[in-house]
Amino acid sequence: MKKNFLTKRVFYSFFTILSCTFVMAQDDDFDATVDEVKKKTATGGFGADLAKNVSFVNFNGYITNEFFSAQGANTTFDNHYFNIFISSQLTERIFIEGQLEYEHGGKDIDARYAYADYKVSEAFVIRSGKFLVPAGQFNEYLYPEYLNKTVSRAYVNREIAPSAWGEVGVQVRGRLGDNSEMTPFYAVYVVNGLNGDSGSGIRDLRGNDRDTKGGNDNKAFGGAFGVDFGDDITVAANYYSGKYTPDNELNLAILGASFYMNKEKYSLWGEYHMANQEAYNDATDPTSGFTELKKNGFYVQGGYMITDKLEPIL
Repeated sequence: MKKNFLTKRVFYSFFTILSCTFVMAQDDDFDATVDEVKKKTATGGFGADLAKNVSFVNFNGYITNEFFSAQGANTTFDNHYFNIFISSQLTERIFIEGQLEYEHGGKDIDARYAYADYKVSEAFVIRSGKFLVPAGQFNEYLYPEYLNKTVSRAYVNREIAPSAWGEVGVQVRGRLGDNSEMTPFYAVYVVNGLNGDSGSGIRDLRGNDRDTKGGNDNKAFGGAFGVDFGDDITVAANYYSGKYTPDNELNLAILGASFYMNKEKYSLWGEYHMANQEAYNDATDPTSGFTELKKNGFYVQGGYMITDKLEPIL
């Protein structure tokens, strides 16, 4: 008798949105300049010291609790995410934000992103730190579970453009013009890049916050360009390329396109990503030559809002 590999899954998710804002009095001549020497106090640390200079700090977040029942596996509850967003508008030009991820009941704790923006203009913003890679609309704008409309992420968003995908580096981004009907936007960046063994799954190459693995001192680069048509429709394309192995030899390139529409009661999302990943013919012998692993995938999902709280997704 053949074994049935078809898995049945029952899933529910409970979301709680946390939101609070701490506001401090601000004078008209507010100055975000920080003293070079930390003031010595009996209580508090660096955070308390910096708080004296901040006009306001926002704490927001969400919680998910899930139940899984899979054929051939144990049924289980999973406190999958307890995620906190921390942000502050320091000055008219400087904005900081970070996301702390407390996953699987605290088994995994990480910073999904933590960056500072310096705004020269709407068309020219410098972003520095760990940021979400502009590799499709889902990774940069739609991945949080309170926005994602399906019970799990599409395969292409897990294994080819693996969300949530954050990298450490520098990015320049902006929105061109203030036309309410059509607004182009762009992003270009240089980052440490994905890093791991020859032929590894792309998702497993994330987490290279510092280039300390072997001899890979190569930096990856990429970018995105798209157009917003009002507030309802977005189309964009993205590209990434960089060496990914410790010996600084094998390249990984990812090219993608995404589409997003959310108009009245209808929604339609879609993405396509393709990756060309070089891999040694013999993983233990770099002199064996290499081949190119071609990976690609896409998803399309649509929804219709029947009521304010019910939207079936296909």
